Amino acid sequence: MRFRVLGPVCLEPRTPSAPKQRAVLATLLVRAGAVVPAGALFDELWPDGPPRTAATTLQVYVSHLRKALTQGGHGRGPLETRPPGYLLRVEPGELDLRLFEELLSRGRAAFGSCDFAAASRELTEALALWSGPALSGVPQGEVLTAAAVRLDELRFEALELRIEADLRLGRHHEVTGELMELARAHPLREQLHCQLMEALRRAGRTTDALRAYRAVHRSLHDELGVTPGPALMRLHARVLSAHASEPGAATAAAVVAVPIGRPRAGSRRASGGPLPDVRVSRAHRRSP
Repeated sequence: MRFRVLGPVCLEPRTPSAPKQRAVLATLLVRAGAVVPAGALFDELWPDGPPRTAATTLQVYVSHLRKALTQGGHGRGPLETRPPGYLLRVEPGELDLRLFEELLSRGRAAFGSCDFAAASRELTEALALWSGPALSGVPQGEVLTAAAVRLDELRFEALELRIEADLRLGRHHEVTGELMELARAHPLREQLHCQLMEALRRAGRTTDALRAYRAVHRSLHDELGVTPGPALMRLHARVLSAHASEPGAATAAAVVAVPIGRPRAGSRRASGGPLPDVRVSRAHRRSP
């Protein structure tokens, strides 16, 4: 038996075809090993309020799931009735989410001990488990929406940490193309833009690094009304310093380093929305 939630919700060997049945499976999987109250499943399946037949309908969904999980309905399967709801038991190696979390934990530990090669390996393996946005292909209520946001944020953490490990290993040439694509796809995610600028700086492409800074500066200004956070600004200063020593740098620097707007006096904390591609640094200065 294999369960997948890091992408379309999937049960191997056979995924339920009914969307709400898949939603029940997904809700039980994100809380695997814990009792999920029937009331929580009602809220997930019927966000606008359960119908009068909700209890009976949920029992039908659970019955069909049991048959799928026992490959015919014979014997004691992993889905148990536990008042006030249901519990899904998952064995080691069956759920991609658990394997991802284990690999991410090992990658964090390796990075923390400065074993960047091991960190890159563990995190590369973790990211290979993903096949799309978390918990896709099912109708999502409050529980699954929150879980999807959390999982996609963990995916970004693994991705950014793996890239950082590769940069520490001197692999800036290898990651530059990947970072350019990521920066275009996630124009407000500052860590990715920091990593792109650093990769370009190490490759001696300071003009491109300054253009990358200007792009993220404009995105933050236009979308959120803020200026880049301290990490980006420090890196920008380093790139400008390196660029200034290059032949013919003055003209190019004037083109790519013109500020957008003028920050007001004072500062504020700003954060993006809950989705991974709009998270920004915790501290910014407001721009008009």
